[in-house]
Amino acid sequence: MRPYPEEIILALQRGMSAHFLPELKSSYAQAQFMPAQLLFGIALRDADGAAQNMIDANRELRALLAELQSTLGAVDRDDARVAGGVFATLPSPAADVKLSSLRTEFDGLRTAFSQLAPVLEPAGEDDGLAALRPIRRKVYDWFSADARKRTVPILNN
Repeated sequence: MRPYPEEIILALQRGMSAHFLPELKSSYAQAQFMPAQLLFGIALRDADGAAQNMIDANRELRALLAELQSTLGAVDRDDARVAGGVFATLPSPAADVKLSSLRTEFDGLRTAFSQLAPVLEPAGEDDGLAALRPIRRKVYDWFSADARKRTVPILNN
């Protein structure tokens, strides 16, 4: 029988507690062991919904890109027209629900935003790009919220 990934992580966590923790004699070694144990829990916290979370994120990014494409089409500037070419290179939606496929789609969508940054970023100050300001705010808010969801407090010290 092949165990599920979350079962492997739980087995590693339990095995470390049962076999390594008793061998750690110093207070320092024991203190260092605890964050490692917490990381196992963090790795498992979203395992159940990982695929659905990626599907939702990809759908939301595509909606933002569609709104950005529509808004960008109304901006009559060379840099806006050049940026519009990014939309022809968007990745296809993932053909399955494997995390690797969904992550590839997600990474491709994020790359599109990176390629659009030269026209999206100056929209905050450049009046010629003022039409992009509302979508710029939405994009920034989305990426900020995404970063907050993935924050791991013990790793941010």
